[in-house]
Amino acid sequence: MKKILSAAAAITAASVLSVTAFADVFVTISDDKGELVVPHYGVAPEDVDGDGAVTVNDILIIAHDKYYDGGAEAGYTAEEGDYGLMITKLWGIENGGSYGYYVNNVGAMSLADPIKDGDHVNAFAYTDTTAWSDVYSFFETDELTVKAEAGVSPTGTVTLYSVQFDENWSPVTVPVEGATITLNGSKTDAVTDADGKAVVTFPPRDGNYVLSAVSDTMTLVPAVCIADVKLASESAAAAGDVDAATSGAKGSPNTGIADVAVISGIAVLAAGAVIVSKKRK
Repeated sequence: MKKILSAAAAITAASVLSVTAFADVFVTISDDKGELVVPHYGVAPEDVDGDGAVTVNDILIIAHDKYYDGGAEAGYTAEEGDYGLMITKLWGIENGGSYGYYVNNVGAMSLADPIKDGDHVNAFAYTDTTAWSDVYSFFETDELTVKAEAGVSPTGTVTLYSVQFDENWSPVTVPVEGATITLNGSKTDAVTDADGKAVVTFPPRDGNYVLSAVSDTMTLVPAVCIADVKLASESAAAAGDVDAATSGAKGSPNTGIADVAVISGIAVLAAGAVIVSKKRK
């Protein structure tokens, strides 16, 4: 029994290390038209600006190098200002410094704020540079897994929040009511209620879908949630082995490496337990 437990512990540790080794930082960027141009993509964190730390600035440089036509040299610049390092160009947009950036849905103090594996960076250019009415919004989860029977239109529930400011200019999180959920940029029939919740209906086929939200009464900085829709086979459905589920896992939606590592570890664990058990007999 002790040998089985030792094997389990060793394999579990190896699985955790495998997941950590492939951890990403997730980046979302929206432009001055309120369009998602980088919707929750993963990048490998690295100190590319040479300041000795991995920061918000590094992640934005990397994201532009990877996803912007012409790279960071063409699409992104940051310069020292009166309050430290500041964005002067984002996604090719130069608007006099009207940009915002959040880390894990909390307003960052500076481009020099440190970043760690698994963090979420959201940067945007203001669409309203006169009244500054843009309101940062985010979903309760950045990733949603939806499972359903084959041939059935699957549904999933999302919750939308915004960041507002109280009388002391302290940030407060408030549910967004009356916002329309978009799927791959197109409006759906799903509208958020007083608690910010909405039920979204997806096409009856496997795939990844980008969810966001728009409002007739607020200028929302685009929230983003990547929905992974998986339909069960008819045989699995007949066995009753299907259900609808959501997940806040932080594995990359582009690679799924974290999920694979965990599943592989479980499979090896099971095999190891069987082998040790047979030896005892």
